[in-house]
Amino acid sequence: MEPDYSRQIALKEIGAAGQALLERSRVLVVGAGGLGSPVLQYLAGAGVGSLTVIDHDTLDPSNLHRQPLYALEDAGRPKAALAAAALAKLNPRVRVEVRAERFGPANALDLVAGHDLVVECSDNFRTKFLVNDAAVLAARPVVFASAYQYEGQLQVYKPDREHACLRCLWPEAAADGVVGNCAQAGVLGPVPGALGAMQAVLALELLLGIGTQLRGEVLLIDFLEFTTLKLRAPRHHACDAPRCCRVRAIEPEDPGLEVTLESLDEAAARGWTVVDVRSAEEVVVRPAAGRHCPVAQLLAAETPLAREVEYVLVCATGTRSLAAARALRRRGYSVRSLAGGLARFDRGR
Repeated sequence: MEPDYSRQIALKEIGAAGQALLERSRVLVVGAGGLGSPVLQYLAGAGVGSLTVIDHDTLDPSNLHRQPLYALEDAGRPKAALAAAALAKLNPRVRVEVRAERFGPANALDLVAGHDLVVECSDNFRTKFLVNDAAVLAARPVVFASAYQYEGQLQVYKPDREHACLRCLWPEAAADGVVGNCAQAGVLGPVPGALGAMQAVLALELLLGIGTQLRGEVLLIDFLEFTTLKLRAPRHHACDAPRCCRVRAIEPEDPGLEVTLESLDEAAARGWTVVDVRSAEEVVVRPAAGRHCPVAQLLAAETPLAREVEYVLVCATGTRSLAAARALRRRGYSVRSLAGGLARFDRGR
């Protein structure tokens, strides 16, 4: 049985020519979680010819209330591979490339440049700004979204004078862990799903060249009050589109920033002090893996760390500890992050 796009082709803005255009399109989806799940489903269902999904994470049971692309029996398996298997059932004509790895400075520019469009579905600021910088340098459009508890926001970047990039609005990315993500602050399950569906709408409009595509605007949505607000988001006055005055190159990662350990005893054997940067609520559920110091406290102006001590930071999955280690190294502290976080040890049980 072949996919049937007749309901989509019936739209006068699309037609057979638009459908053929979608089938020739290549889209990169960064993150296969709460936002990425509906994005991938709708783009595959719409007949986008080639999808690349990049996500280094594995499925956790706590993901399922907002990521119905997956099943409980798949817990512990890589999300990128699980997403590809689900899309193959939905539309076997769509080519899906699986990248079960972190989107980082080493692969960002090549990945973005190799696609017609990027849909940014991560849950951390570092990745969002890395996608932004690569898109500016490669002159590729991006659909951004973020979800927080009962609310979210959407923004489109295109390499033209009417669309601001993230750094036009926020020159420096906030440190991950200072502002809560879904794991820390919580989120109502359908919220990222609704935002991801809206990202898919915007992505299809961009590929087809229809609609206004949030031209120079940021859309804020409050699902608790069911209100929306559009804010003007102009390019920085010094930008010469498609170039951005604040984006010059992709900043390389310090190769020694992350370490892989078989156990935390190995950290002690190396003379490193373990600091658990998870929230107090997370520590109640699972006791602290070492000295407990939440990220916000750790990154405060008066950090409790000592300059003469070497530290390894740990969190649930390694995202917050990596962001904190990055920020503290810039301030001269001897810190590193446990790759994969405490979840790495759980997988080994």
